[in-house]
Amino acid sequence: MEKIDVIEHIRKRPGMYIGSLDHAGFSELIHYLIQDLIATETFEITFILKENNQLIIEGLNEKTFDFISKAVEDINDYNGENFHLSIATLIGLSDYLKIEFDDCVVLNSNKGIFKIENEILKAKKIKFDFTIDKDIFKNLVVDYISINHLLKRFSYLNSKLRIKSIDESGIEKQTNIFHFSNGLSEKIDFELRERMLNNDLIFRLNFDKETEYSYSLALAFVRGFWMEPKLKVYSNYKESALGGSLLDGILQGMKLFFKRQSRKKNLNMSITNAKLKNHLILFASVTGELNYLGATRAKLGTPKVQLEIKEFVYLELQSYFSDKEDELKDIIDVLQNNY
Repeated sequence: MEKIDVIEHIRKRPGMYIGSLDHAGFSELIHYLIQDLIATETFEITFILKENNQLIIEGLNEKTFDFISKAVEDINDYNGENFHLSIATLIGLSDYLKIEFDDCVVLNSNKGIFKIENEILKAKKIKFDFTIDKDIFKNLVVDYISINHLLKRFSYLNSKLRIKSIDESGIEKQTNIFHFSNGLSEKIDFELRERMLNNDLIFRLNFDKETEYSYSLALAFVRGFWMEPKLKVYSNYKESALGGSLLDGILQGMKLFFKRQSRKKNLNMSITNAKLKNHLILFASVTGELNYLGATRAKLGTPKVQLEIKEFVYLELQSYFSDKEDELKDIIDVLQNNY
């Protein structure tokens, strides 16, 4: 069987790798790169948007960026452990691309044709300087606001990240810094404040857990029946719009806890997902080697995630309410009188 030229395939069928050839597809390309930088523990990242769709991405790291060299060396081994879609799509979909280690050029590329300039394995700074290929992206103009939406999401989902975003594409220079040291908990703060729900708040729960997967969860249980619930779950930094294992496990852990507590009070309550959701503002994330249901990857299908998060939620609720009997009674009353 003839071995595929991955770069050529990316250029011929870019939609197979990044989806649409609009800003959503461009964001997908950037998403791959940020994920790989995080995997190398690169948490200080700067994005500079210049004229004519030029984007410069710089990262600082005390370790190594050897994944770049390995990714280029094994560029056509799509299923190999050293293959990185971020590097392949950058090479394949850019008009020009320059990668530097500590200000020394290590790779130059033009419309998928690349050349290794220097072999440097260890460096503290990496720089990607590129423009997207207009023959592929046609009339796309890279939008600073859309880039910021992506960067902000990553920063909420990883509290270690500190991302500086600079717009030098127009007359006025703009700078934004995205760093949320309390992670998703700050997202809950924002929602409660913006929707003026602090007076209706009964309890909040925040935790991070590490197994072979990394979990982050923040939720608020609100009394008001008029509240519009908001539940957002993410897997590998992308929203799982159709839910799946992570959301199912969270709701199962909550239902199990509150059902057991209601039985202790001799109440036979029916606690459904719908009842819980009516009172929740919830953000949760999981990263790791995940499986999905369906080709769109919009629904997480990883049974172990569901089991683990269910147990974590149950135990965290058990610990939280161990000395908060009044709050627990409030919640049971709300759930009992929901309908």
